[in-house]
Amino acid sequence: MKFVWVILLGGLAAGALDILYAFVVFGPLSYGISPERVLQSVAAGLIGREASRDGGMETALLGLGLHFLIATLMAAVYVLLATRITALTRQAVLWGLVYGLILYVAMNYVVVPLSAAGANLHFASSFAEAGERLGAAFSQVRGGGGDDYPWLIWGTIFTHAVLVGLPIALIAKRFVGQQA
Repeated sequence: MKFVWVILLGGLAAGALDILYAFVVFGPLSYGISPERVLQSVAAGLIGREASRDGGMETALLGLGLHFLIATLMAAVYVLLATRITALTRQAVLWGLVYGLILYVAMNYVVVPLSAAGANLHFASSFAEAGERLGAAFSQVRGGGGDDYPWLIWGTIFTHAVLVGLPIALIAKRFVGQQA
């Protein structure tokens, strides 16, 4: 039962830091996007962009729930691995940052392109379509994405490494590391 609480705490910490970053950076620091619209963009991964925008506060709340669910799943993976791989708790800072970078790649170049927020506004319906979406997503690694891309890529890398992976790893170290 203790591991469930550790996972929930890791998901809560990472989710809160990540969403606060998104509210500030995509809001007053750059594009002026409201917190409601930021949360709707998360919901778009499940229901598509148009439906998420048309749903008002209901889809924003759906996005908030999905955001914390994803963060909790990220924490669950790390905590469960940390129970088997002691280096994850012994060198939590290093492995937390590495885990955050892995999460960055997974979210931005696999999950989002395959989601309903990706191309054609629906989930990939075939392996061929999934391959096309993943190819397009990974082509951005080489520098595509428009004028804001360098700024945005470093911001999202920072967010995933420092505000998501690191807190999860430090919480795992605090609670799982005691068991080792």
